[in-house]
Amino acid sequence: MWAAVKSPLLIGADLRKLNPKTLTILNNPAIIAVNQDPIGRAAFRISRDENVKKDRYGQGEIQIWSGPLWPHDQLVIFLNAADEDLEMTTNLNDIFVHEGPEGSAPQTKVGFDVYDLWADRMDDFTAEQILDGKHQYKKDWYNSTEIPYKVGLQQGDTRLLGKRVDSIGPQHDTLRAKVPRHGVRMFRLRNLNEPVTRSSVTKDEL
Repeated sequence: MWAAVKSPLLIGADLRKLNPKTLTILNNPAIIAVNQDPIGRAAFRISRDENVKKDRYGQGEIQIWSGPLWPHDQLVIFLNAADEDLEMTTNLNDIFVHEGPEGSAPQTKVGFDVYDLWADRMDDFTAEQILDGKHQYKKDWYNSTEIPYKVGLQQGDTRLLGKRVDSIGPQHDTLRAKVPRHGVRMFRLRNLNEPVTRSSVTKDEL
């Protein structure tokens, strides 16, 4: 979520004592690319539902967030703060509501590939090998000094895209995913064929 709202990404862990799981989270270029996106616009919440199972403190809700990514992509986030696993859904009309209400956004008329931004991150075994000094991981470690994120996205660098899991478009406009309790699923909708001009419509204007 910090990456999605374009907050500074600060490492609060002791780098000398990282465990493998933490390294796989910190070194996920597909998520960092969202934070460092050339457009620089934060994602925004498009829906919120408190009618879900609450925890023992009476707290619980689900949220869906969306936001523009360079050059013609879109970020979609399912946030499950309910006290159970849930299948969450949204559609192109809601995803692009800030580009035009009630399905008037031109993006609702084109197709997108759907990429899960967490699916292809470094596995725990490789992370453990790196931390033990037994694996250099040079091939898959994205170096943004050598290849800026904008260039990598322009080249379609798979390390910045996660894993393609679905497609969405006018004939199939629903995005759905199983989201674990207190978990987040994060997707990049990749528009490669029919780029459209973005609108400057804001929430207040809608």
